[in-house]
Amino acid sequence: MNNSTLFHLHFNTPDLAGAANRLENEGIQLQRRFGSVRGDGVALGPDDTEPDGFRLKLQVHQYGAVNITLAPGKRPHFDHIGLRVESIEDISDRAATRDWSVRSNDRRTFVMTPWDFRVEIHSSTADVVTTLDSPALAHIDDVILCLPDATVAREELKEVFGQISQLRIVSGEGPWIDSFRIASEQSDSTISVQTLLGDQETA
Repeated sequence: MNNSTLFHLHFNTPDLAGAANRLENEGIQLQRRFGSVRGDGVALGPDDTEPDGFRLKLQVHQYGAVNITLAPGKRPHFDHIGLRVESIEDISDRAATRDWSVRSNDRRTFVMTPWDFRVEIHSSTADVVTTLDSPALAHIDDVILCLPDATVAREELKEVFGQISQLRIVSGEGPWIDSFRIASEQSDSTISVQTLLGDQETA
């Protein structure tokens, strides 16, 4: 079974500007903003002026092989992780045998786990993967995922997705990412998600 590489994290927060500033302080810069104007989809660069009536859906921050999405939310919330995988079909088949929901469109495939969080999977040729820079510049590591049934989750996630060396699953209330590390050429930095998203009750 092939290994998978974790490169993407997706969070919701009511303090979007604060979270964005904290990421930028770590060198993870705003890349794109996505939203709508009167129902029509709009994509903006980091320096583009928002048109009248623009409603932000999410924004993408990136540096090296790090890709982090922030989206508005009523409370801090961990939504999903993203993996680069060798075979989307193999993973989808293994998930389906466990009755895990698999949903695909032209751009991405999501696998819904039994622990109420999703895993987004991409091939090595997907646009979101090919736009990343070298992991030697910066990459995500030591992602601490809290789940109430950690032992079972470790086994089943490995059976479906293969080894994810950047992910460490621990027992706790969840699903919730406690922290993650950005490993770069200059230094390593551990980011507390509670601090990143704002010191409010997690959800």
